[in-house]
Amino acid sequence: MRRTSRGAVALLTLAAALTAGPAATPAYAVESPVIDFGLSAGQYVNKTVVITPTIAEDSDVSRVVLYADDKQVTADNVAPWSLSWNTLGSFDGDWRLQLGVIDSAGVETRSETVTVTVINRGAVAYFPWPDSLQRSIGNTFTGVKEFDLSVSPHTKLDAVTRVDLLLNDRVIDSATAAPWTVTWDTTGPDGLVTLRTKTYDILGNVGTSKVYAYVDRTPPSLDVGYDEVDGYVNRNGRIYIGSEDPSAVDRVELWVNGKLISTDRSICCNGLGAIALPFDRTAVNGPATMTVRSYDEIGNMAEHTRTVTVDNDGPAVTFTPAANALVRGTFTTALTSAKDATGITYLSGYINDLVYTHRAPWSVRIDTRHVADGRRTLRIDVQDKAGNVTTVQRPITVDNTAPAITITKAPKNKAKVTKTFKITSAASDRYGIARVQLLVNGKVVATDTKAAYGFTVNPKKYGKKFTVQLRAYDKAGNVKYTGKRTYRR
Repeated sequence: MRRTSRGAVALLTLAAALTAGPAATPAYAVESPVIDFGLSAGQYVNKTVVITPTIAEDSDVSRVVLYADDKQVTADNVAPWSLSWNTLGSFDGDWRLQLGVIDSAGVETRSETVTVTVINRGAVAYFPWPDSLQRSIGNTFTGVKEFDLSVSPHTKLDAVTRVDLLLNDRVIDSATAAPWTVTWDTTGPDGLVTLRTKTYDILGNVGTSKVYAYVDRTPPSLDVGYDEVDGYVNRNGRIYIGSEDPSAVDRVELWVNGKLISTDRSICCNGLGAIALPFDRTAVNGPATMTVRSYDEIGNMAEHTRTVTVDNDGPAVTFTPAANALVRGTFTTALTSAKDATGITYLSGYINDLVYTHRAPWSVRIDTRHVADGRRTLRIDVQDKAGNVTTVQRPITVDNTAPAITITKAPKNKAKVTKTFKITSAASDRYGIARVQLLVNGKVVATDTKAAYGFTVNPKKYGKKFTVQLRAYDKAGNVKYTGKRTYRR
């Protein structure tokens, strides 16, 4: 076999190239016979897409191939040309499509690129609050609620055509354009409900979302109290408000005669569910219209309106014991007169311990047995229905010590007496002796109020045997007895 030199090979190659003329253009650069691709640029597609391209007549075509992002996805070998592309296995988004046309010689030409958008997943419209069974201010509503849904498409927002709002699977409103505003009329039962959205696009895809919500058209609970008696108040008094609500109480208000007097926003979180608001400091005596309002955080309101009696004056009173009185043991202090526009509801007395009553007759018993003798201050407090308090103080003297008494002159015990005889005594006390009494056989037969407290006894009045005894009272009422003496005649 004859060997050809390398130089000869090069010459032969060059000659062949010159004979062929200019370098041949690749097949896909030749003008494609595709007249109509069968899809428009920017078109939205989903599921299985059937493409029926239009090929120029008299074209030599034996096979048509569909490329998606330069990857063959389907082909057809028989005219009329129809290519089915199952997009379910493709990601949602833009795809660059080309048709490859292959002639009988196996030469392929490519069409111009057509970009389409695959959308197999529906857009989703989300609610402006999280999906939770935990009740909160964010998911509790009353009245007519308008809100914007947040639509999140997987590809193109302009493919979305409608969003439906459903309550328990029933469509209650729809939106067809951004900002996708829908309205929910919460009329119906209170409590937990389920809201849903269905989002439709031009390809028929449907995306769904769900949240829980609470309907609350019930106003807060509302209780109103007064300093002393229901319906009575003074300008320096307070109104006690108790209010609670599952949605939390936002604020409570006090109005008097159409004027806002006070607002409180701490009742929601003070741990008590109650607050005391000051009454109108400018209120005058007489009737007034009072309104208390409580609002929950979603706008429900509870209201309490009534006429109250304003009384700004404390009771005018007199009472016993008198100033500088001597008292002992347990004594009574009592009202002797009381003048007040609304009436008395409370009386207390105090020296060492407080004693009180809420009932007529207006008197209390005060025990001085644990108080040292001497000058003390008696204090009484008298309160009326509006809460006005009158305080009166006066000096008194406590004396719980019995007086001293001795017999200074009398027949000896067990003596025989036949004639009238005298008995004299000495009695003393820090605060004075009120009287000394003679007791014969236990009965009082004589009283003497002047020192030296003497008595005359006629034995003939009392039988053959009798007893004699003296007792002394001080001015506070304490008593002291002498020993008994027995006489016979």
